[in-house]
Amino acid sequence: MLAHNPTNWPNPERPGVPMFPERSGKHHVSNNLLFWYSDIQKWVTASPIRGCKEPEDFAGDEYHGPVLTPAQIAELLAGERARCADECRAMSFDNAYERNVREGLEVAETKIRNLGVAL
Repeated sequence: MLAHNPTNWPNPERPGVPMFPERSGKHHVSNNLLFWYSDIQKWVTASPIRGCKEPEDFAGDEYHGPVLTPAQIAELLAGERARCADECRAMSFDNAYERNVREGLEVAETKIRNLGVAL
């Protein structure tokens, strides 16, 4: 059964800890733009740093997600495409599928890998 997570933190067992806690960066929490400092696993209240807050200080606030740069979004999408293409490739070697299905999976793998190629 899924845990009840009314504040939308990525891990309901660790409210106040953002998505990608191993990366420093900005996150949208309630109506605020906060900065997570990964080295100390705390929220920074201002830049330059004026003070830090524990994850628990924001556990009751609603988490909306990380603020990602275009490069970070491209990196995430590339990783997802690679995982999908790898799965197609693995399935194309499975003899449980008929030859035409395996060939279709090879075509799907190629198309998925080419999704990130600039036109």
